[in-house]
Amino acid sequence: PPWALIAIAVVAALLILTCCFCIIKKCCCKKKKNKKGKKGKDGFNMKNMQGEKHQDDDDDEGETGLTEEEKEEEEKEQEKLGKLQYSIDYDFENAKLTVGILQAADLISMDSGGTSDPYVKVLLLPEKKKKYDTKVHKKTLNPVFNETFVFKVPYEELGGKTLVMSVYDYDRFSKHDVIGEVKIPMNTIDLGRPIEEWKDLESADQEEPEKLGDICISLRYVPTAGKLTVCILEAKNLKKMDACGLSDPYVKIQLLQGGKRLKKKKTTVKKNTLNPYYNESFSFEIPLEQMQV
Repeated sequence: PPWALIAIAVVAALLILTCCFCIIKKCCCKKKKNKKGKKGKDGFNMKNMQGEKHQDDDDDEGETGLTEEEKEEEEKEQEKLGKLQYSIDYDFENAKLTVGILQAADLISMDSGGTSDPYVKVLLLPEKKKKYDTKVHKKTLNPVFNETFVFKVPYEELGGKTLVMSVYDYDRFSKHDVIGEVKIPMNTIDLGRPIEEWKDLESADQEEPEKLGDICISLRYVPTAGKLTVCILEAKNLKKMDACGLSDPYVKIQLLQGGKRLKKKKTTVKKNTLNPYYNESFSFEIPLEQMQV
């Protein structure tokens, strides 16, 4: 009948519309989900990119960045200490090694006035007993020495020795500061001919000095009377010299001029102590013209 056909058509139309609606809804939901996912993914990527950028910056800083101490050490290493001109000549007949300290140039300033008081110490390692010092040149960074020193060494022993020329800054009232040094292993040079050359100074390995103790003194000079008074006050933390762990210390005072001893005096001996107290004074008659500044 006709009404049955109409009913079937209506149901079919409803089914078709329902299917279309479901498909459209599904597509819309999928688009929204994809959009959210993309947004989240983009945010995550941006965050990661920022994190990676930070990490890269940190890595770059770790690779190239230096701490203040490291920068100071690097600058110190790069700082030029000066250079030394020397000569070496070996006499095969007499087994004598002659070392000439000619001059130094462009030394670094060690004193507050912008200069130094340089001299050169020469020794042949591993032996340290025999060593030579040049004269001290006051207030200069380009001293001319022109001094020679002779070591008597058989040729067969030279290969195991190292010539060390250390430049120091002289200080009258404290420890002398090392400016730099030149080290030459004798087995690396040709002794068949005289050598004369310049070499840059390198940083010296400073050995920790042995602790021997401290001494307290006072000096007073009266120019009008030409009188120098030396007062030995006390000493502390002296080195143990006796088997019992103590010492019997005294102080010897010598007045030298040009390497020649003029006068000598000494304190009383203090028994069994490492911290002696003296408080003893000694006077020397020295004309003003003989006093060196």
